[in-house]
Amino acid sequence: MTKNNSKAVRDLIPEILKLSGRECMIRELSDSSFLPELENKLEEELQEYLESKELEELADLLEVIYRIAELRGSSKAELETIRQRKKHEKGGFEKNLLLVSSLKESSHPELCSAGSTESKHVVFKPEDAAVIEKKGVKMRIYTTKAESENAGVLYQETQKGHTEEFLHEKSDFIYYILEGSGVWIVEDREFEAQAGDVVVVPAGKRFWFRGNLKQVCITAPAWEEQYERHIRDLEL
Repeated sequence: MTKNNSKAVRDLIPEILKLSGRECMIRELSDSSFLPELENKLEEELQEYLESKELEELADLLEVIYRIAELRGSSKAELETIRQRKKHEKGGFEKNLLLVSSLKESSHPELCSAGSTESKHVVFKPEDAAVIEKKGVKMRIYTTKAESENAGVLYQETQKGHTEEFLHEKSDFIYYILEGSGVWIVEDREFEAQAGDVVVVPAGKRFWFRGNLKQVCITAPAWEEQYERHIRDLEL
């Protein structure tokens, strides 16, 4: 029985093999078929890093991770936003902490009270926010969820509008327009708005907007990606 040695490879590998005089057989898969192959590749790249500890292997891991995110409908920017949010909520790995044991019910809360006497984060600076561009809108996302699960805050700028109709199953979207004007299309109905106006889109309502705008968007409760539903992409 012939062993199956097929595996996901980088886009230029077939050309590189051909130039070196080596023959190869290549199949081009659909996104859905390629995804499990790429996830197998992730395991392979991780093992190679664990064996070599080389920086190049870490770079290979990142390349595979970014493509997996794309195939699952996200982008590098969205992945980075989630990474920064989780780092703000739970911290990174800079302190080299090792959890030796975990108490199911802490009758002695002082055993895990490092930093518990510190005050919560109150002021959030622009330089600490995650900055991404998504669907025609530049956004500055303030990672406030750890302090306030009841609401999230974004600053947005767009010259044309949001090129996606979507809905959020859990959060209301409340926009305060700082500059400019636009039109919100909510459940196929159009509503004009301008600087000084507030636009409220309740949870579960599909919507998008167009216009030249600078605005603050508050989501209540705080936005969570898992509850967002894509309807369709738009051209403005």
